[in-house]
Amino acid sequence: MILIDRNIKKEKPDSGPSPNTAGLPGKLDAYDNYYSRLIKLIPSEIIALYLALDGIASAMQQKEILLWVVFGIAVIGAWLYLGRLANVSQLIQRLLTVLAFAIWVYVFGGPFAQLAWYDAGYGKLLLVVYTFFVPVFFKGETRDTTED
Repeated sequence: MILIDRNIKKEKPDSGPSPNTAGLPGKLDAYDNYYSRLIKLIPSEIIALYLALDGIASAMQQKEILLWVVFGIAVIGAWLYLGRLANVSQLIQRLLTVLAFAIWVYVFGGPFAQLAWYDAGYGKLLLVVYTFFVPVFFKGETRDTTED
């Protein structure tokens, strides 16, 4: 999930640098920032929701329709979760997270597997490229550290 610290509304200011970046040279700090953004691309709460609902829907009749319903619920759930519970204020960040989730579902099939043009290989390629490049280019908004 893309939950970049500086894009989350906070009640109190940061307590300083994290223990794993304190005093490290600039290049290591940059790598840590990239790695942090990469880890936050994984919408784990939404994946858990999707997997639970997918498991139930897959065992039911009319699973072709139910799998699309489950996917829709998870996409809407991701959007609401990010905005209301995770307090992600930046629209592009929410969109990138929802897109990461959709790509993940495509890779594993989900409702897309029933489409004639579906090929998991393309999804895997897209997932690798997306996962690598989004944290490189998406830095998030800069946060004003003078706010109380």
